[in-house]
Amino acid sequence: MRRALVVSLLSSFALTAAAANNASAQTPASVQTRPVSTGITSPQLVYSTRIGIPAEEIPDAFPNSAKVVLKVSLDRTGSPKSIQVVQPLTQPIDQRVVEAVRQFRWSPAVLDNQTIPANVNLIVMVQR
Repeated sequence: MRRALVVSLLSSFALTAAAANNASAQTPASVQTRPVSTGITSPQLVYSTRIGIPAEEIPDAFPNSAKVVLKVSLDRTGSPKSIQVVQPLTQPIDQRVVEAVRQFRWSPAVLDNQTIPANVNLIVMVQR
């Protein structure tokens, strides 16, 4: 029984391979294939500024390090166009962080060798 099963499996592989060879033989030589995509490259931070926050603006209730989470929409050049605070700390701190991030620059995202707009989630750690 096992030999019959092995023989039938081997013969089915041979038939599949033969069918594939026949299908490739029937494809005209003038048909050109193109890749679906050359891939995507995500934006990379290339320039940032230092964010200075006076100690008196950081409430004592915050731990030694806290974070501000931002959603940044980048244009085709890697410049931030829209900055949205997703996880705020305080309004003065959030404003300082957003002002600084407006000056950041990224290398643009690339899809199929063309720059595209992209969204980036950015976490800014605020330390005492």
